[in-house]
Formats: sequence, C-alpha cells, structure tokens
Amino acid sequence: MNYKKWIDPELGRIARNFPYNKTIIKCANVFQAISFYLIRLPKGVCSQSIVIEGYKGLRFKTEIFEPSNRKEKLPCLIYAHGGAFSYKASAYHKKLACMYAMNVKCRVFFPDYHLTPKYPYPAAYEDIRMLYKCIVENSEKFGIDAERIGVAGDSAGASLVALICNRYEQEGLKQPCLQMLVYPLTDITMQTDSMKRFPDTPLWNAENNKRMWSYYCGNLSAEDACSASPMHSSLPHTIPDTYIETAEYDCLHDEGILYGKKLREAGAKVEINETRGTIHGYDSALNTKIAIRNIEKRVLFLRKKFGGYSPV
Repeated sequence: MNYKKWIDPELGRIARNFPYNKTIIKCANVFQAISFYLIRLPKGVCSQSIVIEGYKGLRFKTEIFEPSNRKEKLPCLIYAHGGAFSYKASAYHKKLACMYAMNVKCRVFFPDYHLTPKYPYPAAYEDIRMLYKCIVENSEKFGIDAERIGVAGDSAGASLVALICNRYEQEGLKQPCLQMLVYPLTDITMQTDSMKRFPDTPLWNAENNKRMWSYYCGNLSAEDACSASPMHSSLPHTIPDTYIETAEYDCLHDEGILYGKKLREAGAKVEINETRGTIHGYDSALNTKIAIRNIEKRVLFLRKKFGGYSPV
C-alpha cells in the first residue's frame, strides 16, 4: 500500500521500506556506530561513560548525558533505545537523549546493551536490569536523586524498560518513579488488528516484527518466550505513572493502546498520546513540526513526574 498519501507530508522523505535480516543488521550496525560517534553534543550538554557488568557478567558501555555545569543531585532517566533488539543506537537516539537531559534537567543513562541475533533474550533485559540496580545502589556517586529514577524507551527499548517496571518487586528493586514508552513493543503473540492491517508499513511492519521475535525468542519454549512480552507479565502492586505514545500507521499501534488499558485496569495512572499521521520511528525526522510537538509532550510528562523542572 502507498502510505505516503495517508501520513503527515513532513514524513514523506523517511517513509521507506527497509529489509530486516541478519546481513542487514550486521552492515547497518557499522554505520550506526559511526554515525552515533560523529554526532556532536549540543551546547549545554556534556557526557561521560561508564562500563558495568550485565548479562552473564559481560561488560557493556553506558553513556551519561547531562546538563553542563550542574553539580547538584538531579533526576535520572534510563533511556533504552529502540532497534528491534538488533540495531545499535542511531544518531537521532543520541540527539533525543541530549534533548531530554537539557530540557528536563536530568542525567540520562544510555546503555549500549547486548543485541540479537548473537545475544537473544534475556541478555538485553539483564543488561538494563543490572544498570538500573547499579544506579540505585550508587545514586550518591552518580549525583542522582534516588527518589527520582525513571525509565524510558522506544519500540524494543520500551519493551525492556516496561519489564523493569513489571518486575521490580520480584527482583527486589526500588520502584521506578515513572516509565515513558514510545510506540512500545509489548505483545509477542502479534494478534492485534494493527498487526494484521500493517504488514508493509514504512520503516517497520508486521513482517519484520515476526522475524524480530524469532531472533529474540526463537530458542525458547512458548511459556518462556511470553515472559519477554510485557503484555503477558504479571504486574506489581504499584505501577509507576506511565506515558505511552503510539504511531497511527504502525503495526505496534494497538498493542500500545491495549497495554495502556491493562495498566489502567491495574490502577496505574496512564497518559496515552495517539499521534496522527505518523509511522513507527517518525521522530527520526527530528526537525519536523509533528516530531517537535510530540517530543515536547514527552518532556512535559518527564518534568511533571520528576517534580517541576522547567526548561533552560
């Protein structure tokens, strides 16, 4: 289907279909790593990095983006980038992390977690869990307000942080103060209407989604594979306040809405932003009006839940 006549005209230049397979992943990740490195930090943001042990003791790097010249304790946002559990962070992910750091006045921890197909579930989740645990236990060292540690992610990254929020009780962890889930991946069963209606949408589609789950959980039993899916998780007694953003022409649209409904029925405060005329990954067109408008909504949610931080 020609989706360009339906989506926002600003997004036409990115509305392309890309193949998704092991060869493409390998080649793309070389480009992703180079482009991420080459993006300069904006004025007002500085960075440092740490290396910690995650899945099976394997070490991984985490970038920390923070407002320049801020020495006091700040809120912390762990931001898990999307990319089908397969792709490294892109240049626009780095730009987003810097925008959150600068406009929310928080320290953004940005992990380079282990990826499929070499490292299937639970590698990425374990990396994020160990990072969260490390931050909680070392909040003084990192200059973090321990009462204001939130988690965020887009697409597959949103799936990872949603599991942190669902499992913090059983893992013996402190409750995150918020979760921000942007066009989240939540349901391994792929039975929603949007999954059936959008087999060929630009940037991401149901066909790619099926292959992604096979890379991520193909070595697991059906029961164990469902444990990787937030929609099938048991929920804790208290769920962090939640922001969910969906894209209109996205195979993941309905599972984002249904996941928000599940959280609400369990007593959570959930804000759902159903963006219109959008596709999965639409905010990679960072300078478009539609992306700017919705990123502002994310920033407002973060400021509000972190406690009244205002823009620079």
